[in-house]
Amino acid sequence: MIKRALFLLSGVLAVVVAAEALLRALPVSTATNTGYYVAPNILNYPPGHEWTMATGWDLRNVQHLRSNNMGFAAEHDFVSGSDAVGLIGDSYVEASMLPMADRPAAQLERALGGRQVYAMGGPGTALLDYGERIEWAHKKLGLRTFVVLLQSEDASQALCNSGNIHARCLVPDSLEPTIRKQPSSGPVKDVLRHSAFAQYIISQLKFKPSRLVSPDFWRAGVAQKGAPLKAAPALESPVSPDPHQLKVIDASVETFFRQIGSLHGLRVVFVIDMNRSNLKSGVNRPDEGYHLAHRLRERGHLVVQGEPLYREHQRRSPLRLDMGPHDGHLNRIGVALLMNAAAQALQEESTNTKEN
Repeated sequence: MIKRALFLLSGVLAVVVAAEALLRALPVSTATNTGYYVAPNILNYPPGHEWTMATGWDLRNVQHLRSNNMGFAAEHDFVSGSDAVGLIGDSYVEASMLPMADRPAAQLERALGGRQVYAMGGPGTALLDYGERIEWAHKKLGLRTFVVLLQSEDASQALCNSGNIHARCLVPDSLEPTIRKQPSSGPVKDVLRHSAFAQYIISQLKFKPSRLVSPDFWRAGVAQKGAPLKAAPALESPVSPDPHQLKVIDASVETFFRQIGSLHGLRVVFVIDMNRSNLKSGVNRPDEGYHLAHRLRERGHLVVQGEPLYREHQRRSPLRLDMGPHDGHLNRIGVALLMNAAAQALQEESTNTKEN
């Protein structure tokens, strides 16, 4: 029995070693080594860190990234006193699945005629973390102009248990603001970070042990393809989120503006994605972006909403706006629609300010 167990263990170990060797030769996502390097409540990368990102089991959209002097995946080093525009958001701003020239910062920079854009993306974040980055960039770098790229759920995801928090969040029951930082990595995680096999399982397959108890994990067969999707007409009456979600959005927006309210001379344009499932024919699901946009406009800020731009594109072209069924992030075309509109809004806001 012991001999058989040793043979089995040796076989498993040999497979793992072989897989490790093979995957090290392939562009598997590598360790990002995230931590709180530049500020107590901002989670980003070590300055000058290099890593690889790829999507899915077949390693699509391989990109090699390098963090700048402040630990962000950005084209430019951040320099204090510049006239740059701060672009704030989550993985939609970092856009690690796109070439550098197609990412939001580069496209916004071109749309602004070459004015530098500082990309301050942070994957897995929400509205209150964006406020933290705006405050830091204003005080540390002297930036006054910002574009905030929001997913429609970024306000409600500010809850501490949402899984989309780096530090600042709302206590779920009381909706009181607090800080809950992510724990530092332990010895086991540090070892796994440098294993290509472990990175493939976690980053490419997105595997979690909890999935083993899910019936879907063991279901045989392949999902059947449905009929081709047709373009959906504009919704006359978008479905509103439930009252609790609206309450969370309101609390998140209120906390966000308390956080940045003491910063003088800010110009902020908000760009809101939509629940893009509503672009499919016959689909009408709740979209928090409308309520969020209303609350932001009440504060006197310019808001660009993605839905009219997407539907106009959908009317003119069959080309999709996301990376594909495997990845809902915006592709080059979707990014261009939002960033061109953001540049136009910034220019209009600047003109109105000069006239007043």
